[in-house]
Amino acid sequence: MIYELDDHYYVRGLTQSDLSGPYPGWFSDQTVTKYNSHGKFVKTLDYFQSYFDQLNNQDQLVWAICHRENGHIGNISLQLIDFICRNADLGVLIGDKRHWGKGVALMAAKALLQHGFYKLNLERIYCSTAATNYGMQKLAVKMGMTEEGRRRSHMYLEGQWIDMIQFGILRNECPCTEGSL
Repeated sequence: MIYELDDHYYVRGLTQSDLSGPYPGWFSDQTVTKYNSHGKFVKTLDYFQSYFDQLNNQDQLVWAICHRENGHIGNISLQLIDFICRNADLGVLIGDKRHWGKGVALMAAKALLQHGFYKLNLERIYCSTAATNYGMQKLAVKMGMTEEGRRRSHMYLEGQWIDMIQFGILRNECPCTEGSL
């Protein structure tokens, strides 16, 4: 499965060969992992292999975000997929900093929202981010998400406690439509 995002970018399922590319190195870059837990502990190749081996479970969906010339530049995922409550947590990581600020996360997120709502039959997709992660907050709003709440002093980041902001979107609020990809 490949979803074309525009003339330069597309998303596809994560593959075994991605483990031998730049992907594992992103988790050592403290700028890339600043707002998630990935950079707190060293990750071995065995860790990435074990993670990859678990991708066939039905509680998560991970796509590689790719650039036609630069290859695999990031990941976007639905995690904690709950098919009874029909909701999932959205996560995004652009590891190749050359592609930051180009709108690729928004394009990939819109494709993932459509897939989640119209292929997986989800009713709600949500994400959480640090109150200091203004980029992710802007992305959530551009995706059509609504701020739903705040977990006070939830995240310890760079020597201080930071609030975590929760965003969410329901299927009927999504600007995407069935079959538009």
